[in-house]
This record gives sequence, structure tokens and C-alpha cells, in this order.
Amino acid sequence: DLRLANLLIDGKTVKVIDFDDCGFGWFMYDAATPISFYEHEPQATDLIQSWTTGYRRVLDLPRADEDEIPTFVMLRRLLLVAWIGSHAETDLAKSMGLPYTEGTVGLCEAYLSKFS
Repeated sequence: DLRLANLLIDGKTVKVIDFDDCGFGWFMYDAATPISFYEHEPQATDLIQSWTTGYRRVLDLPRADEDEIPTFVMLRRLLLVAWIGSHAETDLAKSMGLPYTEGTVGLCEAYLSKFS
């Protein structure tokens, strides 16, 4: 879950926290987590492009895998809606609630229109 909210920065020292998403899974899901809560913003495309550029500096990234990133972004968004529902008592879930869920419906409709 490598995103800004999970970085502890102290001067020039950066520490990563929150490893609950670690484990065996699809590598392209790793592209979805850093843009959580920004996937609906105009800069999301640039953020993913930067991620893929950085990934390719270390490993090959087949085009077929890259083409699946929108699917994993959508999956991540749906999992966050599920998290809101299962953590409804938290301040974060209360602050996100219905607007986030409604925004997710819009993103799902756009995704399905694009890929169906």
C-alpha cells in the first residue's frame, strides 16, 4: 500500500508503514495502490505513466500486463468501498462515505463502457 499516507518522513529519512496489502497477487495491482483516492483525478494517467516508467527501469513490463492496470485500479477502488462498509465507525470511512461510493459507481460505469 505504497502511497503518501503510508510514508513517515523525518528529514531525509523515509519509512514505509502499512503492509496489509502485501502478499502474493498480481504485480499490476501494485500500480493501483499508489493512486488510491486519486484515480478519478486528471493526473491519475500521469501518475500511472510515471509508475510504469519506473517499473521498466527495473523489470520488463509486457504491454498486455500494462493494459490490465485500469482493471486493477477499478478493483482497488471497489475494495476501498468494501473497506468503508466494514469500517463505518472510523472517521475516515465517515468522511468518505456516500460521495466516495457514488464516485465509484461513476468510475465503474466509465470502465465498463470503455472495456465492454
